[in-house]
Amino acid sequence: MTILITGATGQLGSLVVKHLLDRIPANDIAVSVRGPEKAADLSAKGIDTALIISAEDDNAKRIAQHRTAVDAAKASGVKHIVYTSIIDPKADADFTYSAIHLDTENYIRESGLAYTLLRNSFYADLLLAGVPHALETGDFGAPAGDAKITYIPRNDLAEAAATVLANPADHINKTYDLTGTKGVTHDEIASYIANATGKPVKFVDLPAEVHTGILSGLGLPGHLIEALAGLYVGAKKGDYETVSSDFETLVGRKPQSVEDFVAKALK
Repeated sequence: MTILITGATGQLGSLVVKHLLDRIPANDIAVSVRGPEKAADLSAKGIDTALIISAEDDNAKRIAQHRTAVDAAKASGVKHIVYTSIIDPKADADFTYSAIHLDTENYIRESGLAYTLLRNSFYADLLLAGVPHALETGDFGAPAGDAKITYIPRNDLAEAAATVLANPADHINKTYDLTGTKGVTHDEIASYIANATGKPVKFVDLPAEVHTGILSGLGLPGHLIEALAGLYVGAKKGDYETVSSDFETLVGRKPQSVEDFVAKALK
């Protein structure tokens, strides 16, 4: 059995490799540092199961890349695809990247290959980007209102993926909703930052146009700005507040809470 991990030098992929090395011999792991469209790069080594980690690009390009990855994997003899999707993928979601994942999920199912879909909630790690400004100004800003989001650390999602990859036959044609322990508000997150650092930090509910202006000023691509803006619109509708126990069922423990993650990250 050989497991291929695409994007193995990326932030998620490298953590998956780390956790997988704790579970299976290194010579059973193949890695590709290139994007998911190169999923069959190492087909000569006899890949049985491939982890396709979603790429970073606009919707049209990512959909094409993911479909190419599935086609290449099937053509090279891969039997089982594990895919990092998003929680509650929908074609018309305000979080525009959601449509990419729905398309890819459907394409994988239609391929006839065995599959496992890891529907990841949003990385708790992303919250740390706002910490320097919050500590400097006392304001932790986002257009989030009182929305609750089930953030989960990237490391936990990597461990869940490694758990599946170590025994892929146990997870054929299964879908896992991988969320944090609870939906947290940005007001709560601000309090976690304050508690961890001993500095006064409060949540500031930014107007949407101010938020997108800040992101534009950082030089982020338009498709990413649109997706991030849509994330908060959807969150305020309750799209990302539902908690699943799938992580605990899969890994055998609860995921690290956002409060604990922030506290340890800011030590």
